Amino acid sequence: MNTDIKQAMHVEAGKSFGTAEANENERRWNDDKIDRKNQDPTNHYDKSRMKLNFEIGPDGKVHSLGYQEKRLEVRLPERLAELGWKPFKPDSKIQPNCCAKFIFGGNHDRTLEMAFGTQPVNLDKGADNSHLQRCSEIEQWAKEVYDWCAKRCGLENIIGFQVHLDESSPHIHALIVPVGQRAKSGLECVMWSAKFGKSRYEYGQILREMQTSLYEEVGRKYGLERGDSIDGCYVQHLHKRDYIRKLTKEARQAETAVKGLQTMIRKLEREMLAGRTQLKEIDEALASGKITLDRYDAHKEDIQKLIAECQEKLEDKSNKLHEKEHELEHLTKDAAKARSVIQPFRNHKVDFTPPQITETVPLFGTDKWIERQNRLIAKQFTEIVRKIESLYRNDAARQVEAAQRNILADYGELYQLRKDVKTLIENNDGLKSTLETMLDQLANPALRSKIFAIADALADGTSAAISSGGGGCGNSDTDLRWNGRKPDEEEDEYKRRCLMYAMYVVRNSQRKTIRR
Repeated sequence: MNTDIKQAMHVEAGKSFGTAEANENERRWNDDKIDRKNQDPTNHYDKSRMKLNFEIGPDGKVHSLGYQEKRLEVRLPERLAELGWKPFKPDSKIQPNCCAKFIFGGNHDRTLEMAFGTQPVNLDKGADNSHLQRCSEIEQWAKEVYDWCAKRCGLENIIGFQVHLDESSPHIHALIVPVGQRAKSGLECVMWSAKFGKSRYEYGQILREMQTSLYEEVGRKYGLERGDSIDGCYVQHLHKRDYIRKLTKEARQAETAVKGLQTMIRKLEREMLAGRTQLKEIDEALASGKITLDRYDAHKEDIQKLIAECQEKLEDKSNKLHEKEHELEHLTKDAAKARSVIQPFRNHKVDFTPPQITETVPLFGTDKWIERQNRLIAKQFTEIVRKIESLYRNDAARQVEAAQRNILADYGELYQLRKDVKTLIENNDGLKSTLETMLDQLANPALRSKIFAIADALADGTSAAISSGGGGCGNSDTDLRWNGRKPDEEEDEYKRRCLMYAMYVVRNSQRKTIRR
């Protein structure tokens, strides 16, 4: 058994949760679907072990997988609706995080032992493991992980908690809604930052604390040591290129932040140096009698106050710079590690007995005896070499296959990038046309007055519908809807949206007037 017996936990932010993901977690598949999934070399779904899968329900008890009447992709929107969740428009390129996708696991041999005890398990594809029985230890471990999740995130926010025993290593999928309280109203709402922090640095600290907490409350009871790092656990569930792109983007942002902080620090240092120079100058002015003592004291107090403020800001920026440099260093290492991950040749352990002579040398016919012994030794040696050759030949074939898949993925990504570029060009043309129309509107004094009147009315919470004839705030023949101010929307953002809406209303009324 592997002596590196550690727990594993991976958290992925979710902006949505589709039917395909729900079907996989609840195993709502037929045999044809399973066979198609297994055509991917990285997948390993054992149909004979699927009956052993289970889930923990809201009552904290073990149930068969998919026992709940409402499917997983239905239960999530219902909980989000209870919390007053209002996502962005469906066609928006940016969406907020609404759920956390957890995967819990651990050392391969240990989790198999928890699930099946000493029963022999054949992990080859297509093997028959129908003789296996689920052990109670895996159920108890799952219950305790469920209790740990409920304690941290709230029982009502655990949407799904499925345990899979039909893959290479037993593991848990948990779908959880992160919930926090609004600062002003104190009402509960969907809030990723409340559970996982506002920055990558806070996110890393929280995940490290979660690893420690999971070990102390659950893992240590089952012989699972604390995981070394959150990054990299269950990486096979993520797209490697997306992961590298994400790390690269965050590294660029961190690098920009570092440069900005360094610029601020240099500016503060210059201001402090200038303040000290001014102190020296007024000391000399006082000594030469150019200024009075009262004026000297007033100037000195102002300069010292400025220097103290700069010193305080400098310490704050220096601490932030240290954090950002630390974050940038980790991001750079993670990105380099992700790029360097290849499928290495395995260090195969081959059991064999070295060829040796066991017969006694005869008194007569020594030449023939030596010839026979050489043939036997050569045969044994060849068998050992062929065995090693076969193992490494299989590894080479595996690497070639992986390289071919990567090439296909590169072509797929290039095709997708071309589509994205085309979409961005089209969007840019549309935005350019919209901007030109807005500038034309603002250049017309009559339209400009009408736009500002509508925007002011909207900002004050007054009905601002406008007819094509330009009359006040009566019934409108525009098909544009106004939903009012959004919860927790900033004042400046709300006013900007009011102005944009007013411009759309005026433009729409103009078009209808022209048609008439």
